[in-house]
Amino acid sequence: MTMEKTLNMQDFMAAAESDKEHMLGKFLYFSLANLLVEKEALSKLCADMDIPYSGGARLSVADAFRSATGDIRERRPVTRLGETHIYLAYCRDNKRTANVLSRELVKETLNQQTNRYEKLANISYDKEDGIFRCDNLVVDDDIDVPDCCRRAEELFELYQRCANRKQIETICTNYLRSIDATKLSITGHMYFVPRTWAEKVEIFEDFVTLLSGLNKKGTPLTVNSFYIIDDAKQRDKMAEEFYLAVKKEIAEYQEKCDYFIKSGSNSPAVMDRWVLKVRALEERKRHYESVLRRELDGLDDEFSTLKFLAQELQIRANHIRLQRETGRAA
Repeated sequence: MTMEKTLNMQDFMAAAESDKEHMLGKFLYFSLANLLVEKEALSKLCADMDIPYSGGARLSVADAFRSATGDIRERRPVTRLGETHIYLAYCRDNKRTANVLSRELVKETLNQQTNRYEKLANISYDKEDGIFRCDNLVVDDDIDVPDCCRRAEELFELYQRCANRKQIETICTNYLRSIDATKLSITGHMYFVPRTWAEKVEIFEDFVTLLSGLNKKGTPLTVNSFYIIDDAKQRDKMAEEFYLAVKKEIAEYQEKCDYFIKSGSNSPAVMDRWVLKVRALEERKRHYESVLRRELDGLDDEFSTLKFLAQELQIRANHIRLQRETGRAA
């Protein structure tokens, strides 16, 4: 089976709501662009909707500082005496030390030949005293410099107590993995979810809709889904998408298992986790064989290698446990 064919959205055949008994599954797509949500509110939303929450570690002050100052970007067209100039205000890197994070606010005047740059302020954060500072502010007729600095400080505080897009993506992808969703081979967050989990898709849609209302960036999020009709053509397409997605996962799992074996890992818990991940992948394959009504044997060789590595990990984990128990008994 070829692995290079490009998915064409026009090839999907949607099923009406009343045709649920004839559906193959659901096509789901959503967007999480420009997202920032208070972790406390996100945790409560996840708990209310029974979606596992993984808040992750607090964002480092360095990442929060860079993200906050990176969000300061203004474009100002100004017309005076019949002549229009376009100004850009944004932060760029300047000299920093181990303890002081620093960027400078600049004003760029766009020109057809050579752009002109003016420094408007220094923005810094001292890790030792924990103070966010804005120094050497310049009075400018076109850019509200104090407002830029004030917003940078507010965003800096916000980024430290919020979950960002990457962290929320992890929550979403973990949930979708739990319902055996397969990521489709097209750009963006687009998935096929087997019909056995169709009701869980509705929960996810509600989650993203409510998440949009919590977004501190104010950017609306998008989520939608439709049923895919159960016929031979659609089963062929979803089988191909399954192969494409799982081939990548098998390669990743093989690499991880091989690393733990060759590096002589002494952590049974870590090895157990990857053994369980391999078993879950096998179970997902059996689930898709039931939904698509066919044997998905196109990756049997890769699966055999992966199962062998998982068995080796399990043996090593059991051996380490036995050694430790014997040592404690002695």
